[in-house]
Amino acid sequence: MKEKIVVTGGAGFIGSHLAHKLVSLGYHVVIIDNLLRGQYSYIEDLVNNGEASFILGDIRDYKLMCKTIKDSSNLFHLAAVCINYSLAHPQESLDVNVQGTFNVLKAAHEAGVDKVIFASSASVYGNPDYLPMDENHPLNPLTPYCVAKIADEYLLQVFARQGLKYVAFRNFNVYGPRQNTDAFYTSVISTFIEAVAKRQPPIIFGTGSQSMDFVYVDDVVDANIQALHRDVQNQIFNIGSGTSTSISDLFNIICELTKFYTHPIYAPQPKVLVTERRADITKAKRLLGFNPKTGLEEGLKRVIAETLPQGNIQKCRL
Repeated sequence: MKEKIVVTGGAGFIGSHLAHKLVSLGYHVVIIDNLLRGQYSYIEDLVNNGEASFILGDIRDYKLMCKTIKDSSNLFHLAAVCINYSLAHPQESLDVNVQGTFNVLKAAHEAGVDKVIFASSASVYGNPDYLPMDENHPLNPLTPYCVAKIADEYLLQVFARQGLKYVAFRNFNVYGPRQNTDAFYTSVISTFIEAVAKRQPPIIFGTGSQSMDFVYVDDVVDANIQALHRDVQNQIFNIGSGTSTSISDLFNIICELTKFYTHPIYAPQPKVLVTERRADITKAKRLLGFNPKTGLEEGLKRVIAETLPQGNIQKCRL
């Protein structure tokens, strides 16, 4: 029988990519997702082929989590309420992201899984005191989502003292195919590409000088696999590209790739949480062998190829 691995949030953006990678490595993946943001279509092929099992459920259901995780070797915990939703529904956000995570960790501990690999977030840092931001950067949570991620990291430490092994990833600005358009920091990519599809100039809020560390989803998946296979435990890692790109430069790259040249429309910048990010990934390189392989231009080509209508894809330099 194939080794069983559980992925919570496995029908979501990162989770579905991870599920496909695990299946390609010979694991049987059990995916649990409430489909609030995930899409069954992302993993339907795996289920139909018998390479994965799907459970429609919520991580707040402790009994279900115990049943799901039983007999699994390892667990990837990606299920969470996103930043935007946490701002609109803070109480539910904390319930899912903290109580739900507690349920997952308790069930994993009782099931005796080898390791829990957890998706935290670079959002825990808030506005940078210095760049690049390493894992010792002060924590400055600005939303209920960020507060929950910090609490989850401490929950991991609590269970680690009881013998549960873990690796936590503070993911920076992950982008790629299947990403939701409501992603707080990376939706600008989808917005720009949608504008290109409509042959309309996009709107850039502020001056366009704000910059983020964009990391392609396949590189994030690779980090998760390295955490699974390496003898590394009870560690927190930054996962990013190690470089930052301004919104203006991002727009120019998309224009060049699509051969659609236009002047953006600048608008007053609404209140934003963070205007600059860059990850120090030295620790992940040293302990995990993490090495992001997909440059921003190549990653954007892949997103454009998947999201633009076929007629407009022909106009892109792919």
